[in-house]
Amino acid sequence: MKIGIITFHSAHNYGAVLQAWSLQEYLKQQGHEVEIVNLRLPVIDKLYWLANKTNRKVSEKEFINQLANGAYYKARCAAYRVLDPARSEKYHKFEHFIHHKLPVTREFNTYVDLLNADLHYDALIAGSDQIWNATMMKGISPAYFLQFANEDALRISYAASIGTEEIPPQFKLLFERYLRNFDSISVREKKARQEVMKLTDKPVDLVADPTFLLQREDFDKLKKAPRKKGKYIYVHNVHLKRVDEDLNSVVEEMSKRLGLPVIHNWNQKVFSNEAGHFTGGIEEFLGLVSDAEFVITNSFHCTVFALIYQKNFITVPHFKNPDRMKNLLDELGIPEHLISNGKLIPEDLSVLDIDYEAVEAKRRAMGDHAKEFLAKSLSGTKTVDDRTYFEREDVFRCYGCGACKDACPVNAIHMEEDKEGFLYPVIDEEICIHCDKCKKTCIYHQQSSKNVQEETFPQVYAAYCKDEDVVKHSSSGGMFTPMYQNVLKKGGKVVGVRYDEDMNVIYDIADTEEGCEKFRGSKYVCADSKDVKQRVKELLLEDQYVLYTGTPCQIAGLKSYLGKEYEKLYTVELICHGVSSPKVFRKYCEYLESVYKSKMTNFEFRNKLKGVNQPYILIEFESGSIDFESALKQNFSRAFRSNNIQRPCCYNCEYVGKQVGVGDITIGDYWGIEEEHPEFADEKGISLLKINTPKGKAFFEEWKDDVVTLESTFEKAYSHNYRRVMAMLGTRSRLMYYIDEKPIDDLLLTFNRSKKGGIKGI
Repeated sequence: MKIGIITFHSAHNYGAVLQAWSLQEYLKQQGHEVEIVNLRLPVIDKLYWLANKTNRKVSEKEFINQLANGAYYKARCAAYRVLDPARSEKYHKFEHFIHHKLPVTREFNTYVDLLNADLHYDALIAGSDQIWNATMMKGISPAYFLQFANEDALRISYAASIGTEEIPPQFKLLFERYLRNFDSISVREKKARQEVMKLTDKPVDLVADPTFLLQREDFDKLKKAPRKKGKYIYVHNVHLKRVDEDLNSVVEEMSKRLGLPVIHNWNQKVFSNEAGHFTGGIEEFLGLVSDAEFVITNSFHCTVFALIYQKNFITVPHFKNPDRMKNLLDELGIPEHLISNGKLIPEDLSVLDIDYEAVEAKRRAMGDHAKEFLAKSLSGTKTVDDRTYFEREDVFRCYGCGACKDACPVNAIHMEEDKEGFLYPVIDEEICIHCDKCKKTCIYHQQSSKNVQEETFPQVYAAYCKDEDVVKHSSSGGMFTPMYQNVLKKGGKVVGVRYDEDMNVIYDIADTEEGCEKFRGSKYVCADSKDVKQRVKELLLEDQYVLYTGTPCQIAGLKSYLGKEYEKLYTVELICHGVSSPKVFRKYCEYLESVYKSKMTNFEFRNKLKGVNQPYILIEFESGSIDFESALKQNFSRAFRSNNIQRPCCYNCEYVGKQVGVGDITIGDYWGIEEEHPEFADEKGISLLKINTPKGKAFFEEWKDDVVTLESTFEKAYSHNYRRVMAMLGTRSRLMYYIDEKPIDDLLLTFNRSKKGGIKGI
């Protein structure tokens, strides 16, 4: 198998690098083709840089900036060879090991880089290390939940760690989202297992660190004999800067009792009886541990290698996360080797003698269990969980389309708003007759509402309406207007999204030009479809033409509810960037009304006064006041564009980027028109028009004379458009967690990177 591993392989930490080496080495021994996905996030790597990689004095122009910063960093690194040769030597030895001893891919610096790389593996493994530590990572990266994986790859977590006793509450929804995609899950700590099990109904195994997969002989291939001859105590402090007084007290006491000098990994004098400092590479670290007479450490991995090389040792509990060390020593039957202070060292040191035959048997058993987990996981199959929201109350399984409510024969379902402001179905058990119509109608993982791809479809165009006034008042090229005008001429009805008198975003039906004009323009809010589907069915049964426009999931809901094709129904889906929280929008509108002391009458998300590529938010009030701000900076718009306020299912959407959409026609912005068809680009806006079905083609033929088109391809049209599911980031989890606790504009400002200010400490 071709296997990719993603972990903290580039941290200049002996344990981090050796656990990565151990996992790939074991898998290679099993005959697999293995490489480590070389993601080097600045949040991790900058802890080990010799110097800051950015000189703030250089020009802000990107190209000049890159050249100047590169030269600046190289100069600073060269200076460190003189200013701090030990640190410089350690840095370069780690980098050499990473690039020459680990089979790494080309370097990636962001999650987006990984997505765009289009890597393909038979299996991907996340772990080990604290890859799920939201505090250390300042959030959660989807990369370490394998969101960049190709669809057919097995997704496995191996000995992943959350790094703390519990998952912070503001990140739990995010964990729920990403755990669902794993085919096999394992963690390395008991408390982590308890926490993860609360957020998934998949089995969660507890496995040993990857170093337990190998034997001493495997590490002997790497180690180098230390320069120090004679007996010594090796002391390893895992903290880069923090002085560990407890560790030091143990070292001083043991140095006196054993009469041995100390070699340690700090580059300054710490102990009264020192034989030297060690700041070398991986190979020298293994050599020092293997040749030591005694090892004292607060590092989990240094403890592991003391065990592998069967050394006498004492482990001092980590001040933040001692459980990992405690669990390990308990499991091996030597808990007395966890000593938190020099005063607690037993008078009789023979108490610390170790029966390594018994310990080794237990260590091998732990390794065997881990090997069984890997073998089972790698020989498994992709898991498909198509249970609906009614079978497992999981917010990522509900699109809020309301089809289940509309289909219920006894009206036992109503939609209720949750804490985030999204509607979900609730069953009245006293009325329910358990016919399962709701489950059968649910669109989650349902194929029946999706179009079958035909050989001649999709047909893709760049397009704009010939009527300049229509384009001016539309979000892009004005495709919706000629469509609804055509249907109105036939005496038909049109479904779209508008604001009601209280600025709620709702689906409605119109049969006049004036009514349809209210549907024009983007409204990036999760719209309530109310009873629209039922009304549409009545119109269709009356043999009337109906044009239904909306998000793909709403159209899928309509088709599932109807249960059959209707000749006079035309469905037009919008290219969707997700739908935002009605509650956040409502709170924001209320905030603006309090500022302007007037009722809001319109919220225009995509005003094109300065062109389609410089959209503005235009908000109007009864008083005549107008709020006009760049859509790229305005607080609500920025939250939406940053994917921080969308419905949970939007981060798990089944409809995004499909070649053949669920509607007869797909419309949206033709982003990237300047590159793909520069001769057709226009600042007034160009639409992407995609015909998905023969019915859509026939409908297009009826109004195509009202638009100007240029034939394109799916690949060109979606090269800059929404083709992948958006990532749920930690910022989304935190923002929505505080939705009821902070003033809405201050809260949105906190997560608005285009502005300074906001609430601290979120």
